[in-house]
Amino acid sequence: MQIPPSNPADAGHPGRPGDLVYVRRARWRIVGVRAYEGCQVVTLCGMTSPHLGIERRVLTPFETIVPLERARRLRVVRGVRWRRAVRALITADTPPGSLRAARAAGIDLMGHQLEPALAIVRGMGSRLLLADEVGLGKTIQAGLVASELFERRSIDRILVVTPAGLREQWTQELAGRFALPATNVDGHLLRRLAATLPMGVNPWSTLSAAIASVDYVKRPEVLPAVTACTWDLVIVDEAHGVAGDSDRRAAVQALASRAAYLLLLTATPHSGDRRSFSALCDLGAVDETPLLVFRRTRADVGIGTRRRVHAVRVRPSADEMRMHRLLARYSDAVRAEPGGEARRDGWLALSVLHKRALSSASSLVQSVERRLVALSRSPDASGGAQLALPLGDPHGELVSADEPPSWPAELSLSDPERERQLLAALAACARTASTGKVGETKLAALGKLLRRANQSAVVFTEYRDTLLHVRQHLARSGVTPVVLHGGLTREERSAALAGFSPAPRAVLLATDAAAEGLNLHGGGCRLVINLELPWNPMRLEQRIGRVDRIGQQRTVHAFHLIAEGTGETRILSRLRARIAVARADIGAPDPLGDEDERTMARLVIAGDLNDDDNAGGPARGSRG
Repeated sequence: MQIPPSNPADAGHPGRPGDLVYVRRARWRIVGVRAYEGCQVVTLCGMTSPHLGIERRVLTPFETIVPLERARRLRVVRGVRWRRAVRALITADTPPGSLRAARAAGIDLMGHQLEPALAIVRGMGSRLLLADEVGLGKTIQAGLVASELFERRSIDRILVVTPAGLREQWTQELAGRFALPATNVDGHLLRRLAATLPMGVNPWSTLSAAIASVDYVKRPEVLPAVTACTWDLVIVDEAHGVAGDSDRRAAVQALASRAAYLLLLTATPHSGDRRSFSALCDLGAVDETPLLVFRRTRADVGIGTRRRVHAVRVRPSADEMRMHRLLARYSDAVRAEPGGEARRDGWLALSVLHKRALSSASSLVQSVERRLVALSRSPDASGGAQLALPLGDPHGELVSADEPPSWPAELSLSDPERERQLLAALAACARTASTGKVGETKLAALGKLLRRANQSAVVFTEYRDTLLHVRQHLARSGVTPVVLHGGLTREERSAALAGFSPAPRAVLLATDAAAEGLNLHGGGCRLVINLELPWNPMRLEQRIGRVDRIGQQRTVHAFHLIAEGTGETRILSRLRARIAVARADIGAPDPLGDEDERTMARLVIAGDLNDDDNAGGPARGSRG
């Protein structure tokens, strides 16, 4: 067996024909050596991919050539080191352009899942965007890339940046499928590491494979230590979350621009905003080398698309309609304030109020009552110049967390007494709409749909207040749902998911912040219900994608509950326009379906779910 010389001073001597040497981090065999005017021309033949069989000429002493020496005596080595050495010898002659790690992966890989790793091995690019449709195995593809680069000794360290809720899933995927042990990093771990290290040693530098939350990495007190380390491969999961101008993007850009390889993973790269999509594609760019994009649909990989999308038109009660009118009146008052049309922050915050009203009357009550309490404590609590917009953020990027937002100064009126009167009337009406005899019509529609479906379902809402209110409503009707929101600990999340998967008629109530990236089709779940329309089409596709994945054996049904006569109908029109832009640019799927307005106007709750699993295209594969 041959090993590198222990003395660095030996480097630079070209050796003789037939010798094995290291040049530029690759293994070569010397073919010939020729002296020429004070230097030597050394002809090399590559021994490892991607240089296997390729001849190169270098000049010494200008090129560093490290000769390999034969071991001078036999040594006793540990079994794990022996197996590693044998494996390296076996795979050393892997043909150029083929994959070593794919053979050892603990999963049956599909053809399209090999393509990103092959592209990197063949030198086609080092910055990749994996933008396949939801459920086609982007995590598997990223794991294969990492495993392959480790196998070839092309990288020493990787960092996975992901939403907090997906850290454990990444840890399990890398270890279980690719035998890559990765460390789940948080503040507690770093403090424990720092306590065992010499003064001045960066704890991040001790980790060869780290997984960290994007919101943890972006912290001002954390980011400098992360960027001080060399990360050969950076993987950014749910990369659409760092496309906008934010602290998240700045942190990821700082990491990506220093990495030799970058993988951006998202099933929803395009929200209908071309500027945001362009910003995503520019992440990590340090020169004019273009981003290599992989965008495959189910049809592209030979998996039949079997998804039915239904719009459920719900007619709001009189109390609910009055609530929306009172909220519009308050919006008009804010807009009428001096400077009301000039500041963006105010109308963004006002838009959040309208979103919460469309989510549930209970959610709006929570926000308004908090403001009334603040006014009672500080009668002069006014924000001065105001701003407004009644309904709509053109970019749909308002609030991604599921906790209730604070009440910004831009939503205050200069006359506190008038503000109290308007908000008190709004709160009283919303409370009646939520708890009165009729109750909220969307909740009645949800209950009817769940009874008729008689199977497990995932119910999505954007806000935690709405989620808790829905849980109480369902409990009164004898349904005990599992809840998943951003306030749960890691153990509570795991327990919730474990309780949902095996139950045949279980109901999971989830917020976007908690369910992003999860696989929820286990146990045969194929029904998604959206209590409100998110204002971003990417989020809508992400919701449906929790059950519409490789391995799903049945037709997926997605139901959108839409309140007629409210701003939600305008949201629907805006979503269609943004989806059309994304489809034109990258062929994005339509999470609203192909139904025309006349078909969408039918109240589909009146009909049963048809289990047409044997109709239509081929069944999805069972791998992934």
